[in-house]
Amino acid sequence: MLKFLKRLFETPKGDYGSLMDSRDPEVELFQSTINTIVEALRPILLPAMHIEKSNVDNDKFPLLLKGNTWPTNKKDKPLSYQGSLTTKDFKVVIFQHEDGIQKDSTNLQYFYFKKDQWNKLEELSPVDQHLIADKRYEQSDIVSLPIWEEIIHRHPEIHKLIVKLAPSHPWTLYKRAKKVLCEKEIKQQVYGYPQWMVNDIDFRKIKELQFLFQIEDVNNTVVHYYFTDGKEIQQFIQRQ
Repeated sequence: MLKFLKRLFETPKGDYGSLMDSRDPEVELFQSTINTIVEALRPILLPAMHIEKSNVDNDKFPLLLKGNTWPTNKKDKPLSYQGSLTTKDFKVVIFQHEDGIQKDSTNLQYFYFKKDQWNKLEELSPVDQHLIADKRYEQSDIVSLPIWEEIIHRHPEIHKLIVKLAPSHPWTLYKRAKKVLCEKEIKQQVYGYPQWMVNDIDFRKIKELQFLFQIEDVNNTVVHYYFTDGKEIQQFIQRQ
């Protein structure tokens, strides 16, 4: 049946069939071939931080600029403090409402502070302690590689090598080599390469941008990606 469907929908060049074959989880690849790509990928690894929700003792209250009030959505409902992301360059303080952004885009709000602003921040206490999420963001060091579709744009020489070694199964070869270096499936992280959920990005538009971080909404339905051009923050949203 599968072969019949492939013949039915296959393009004259066999593109449909090649795509199906390249993502076949049963594909057998020599370990030496995988190792070759692992070594080719090592030089392009970027340091990153994995974001997870956990019970944390520190970061009890958000740090905001003096004079800031507790954030609310457009219906004037207060948001819950989800935690902060901190790097050597910036700090991001994140609030969300359980209704999610599908009903109201203001249900997720973030406050971005560069390092030279940190000495101006002070703790802000909520009127209700339930506005502090029980589990807040915790960061851990990881290394990062781009998704397969971004390799051809960022590192075409590696893309060519992968296709040369596994012309029928390039995606599978890359995925297995990436798994050796990056063990976790990432949906939330700081720095590194963005881990796009859907391949609908024009990579030319983000080529000159610096990736900052990506986070999920509280309902795990949407991933927000944040970049900067050095002056302003740019946001991309993908639904899972």
